[in-house]
Amino acid sequence: MIEAERCHIGRTTCRDISGIWALYRAVDVWAYLGGRRGLRRSIAGVVSRVFPGEGCLYWTVRCSDTGAFLGNVSLGPHHDEEHTEVSYEFLPAAWGKGYATEAVGAAETQAANAASCAMLHKLGFREAQRVNRFGEAQIIFIIKK
Repeated sequence: MIEAERCHIGRTTCRDISGIWALYRAVDVWAYLGGRRGLRRSIAGVVSRVFPGEGCLYWTVRCSDTGAFLGNVSLGPHHDEEHTEVSYEFLPAAWGKGYATEAVGAAETQAANAASCAMLHKLGFREAQRVNRFGEAQIIFIIKK
């Protein structure tokens, strides 16, 4: 799990189904993503976030203070089938509060991975925290403010 300033980002699990369902049923969310989804597409979307296909990763973003579901962030194949895209959807109540900036602007890599650290620095990230995970020192990076 990655801890940002006001939210935490963790792999999407069955615990997140009700929050993801709320995303799929929020008309305002889909106004920017091709329009509201019908029931079948909404159910398929929820299932795909909890049980993603090959090449897709989904994370749930929750408020650090309350644990409330705020939205999700994903990495998956772009529609052009050549690139990977970062996608994010947040409940309207979380809009305009900086949660997406925090969630999309965080990355974690092993401290020993100099090339990865250098790339994150080159992209404008800065070191925010060091943790020990998977038996190795890890660095959590955030976008520089």
